[in-house]
Amino acid sequence: MDKMNISQLSYSKYCVLTHNRQDYFFHYCPIKNCIKNLLSNPDILKNLMFRYENSKIEDEKSYGEQNSGNWWKRAERSISNHANILSIILYSDATTTDTLGKSSLHPIYVSLGNIPTWRRNKEDAKQLLGYLPILSAKNEKEKKSSEFKELARETFHNSIKFLLDPLFQGDEYPL
Repeated sequence: MDKMNISQLSYSKYCVLTHNRQDYFFHYCPIKNCIKNLLSNPDILKNLMFRYENSKIEDEKSYGEQNSGNWWKRAERSISNHANILSIILYSDATTTDTLGKSSLHPIYVSLGNIPTWRRNKEDAKQLLGYLPILSAKNEKEKKSSEFKELARETFHNSIKFLLDPLFQGDEYPL
């Protein structure tokens, strides 16, 4: 990440944990920047869904998109008529980065539930937020210990909290 020189992507790193005298960094792009990038794509904008749709197929309720769900309906009723719901989707999966399967990364991506599924599956409808740290154990015994597993969970939760905190800050510059 540090060696990449791509002007549109301003990745930073944040030390989430020091374990066994090793620092673990969360490499990330601010989530608001990623959401702004998605919302600045004209091809995505023309397909965004902001209002609840009571979808039915042959007189039966259909839940094909997020905005057809009952939670969307309730959430929409709870906000001002001048506001919209922005559904944020985060997803991650470990990825092997070498042919021997010994090196891996844990990328995390963001997309929007306001984008129809058929459109959200296209490459430009998601943004790479960053890479979650993967802890290394001293040995197999430590790796299988409940303390190490708890530390791995705590590291994940601290990384996600750090990533999402800007969305809950009461700043004067919303998305």
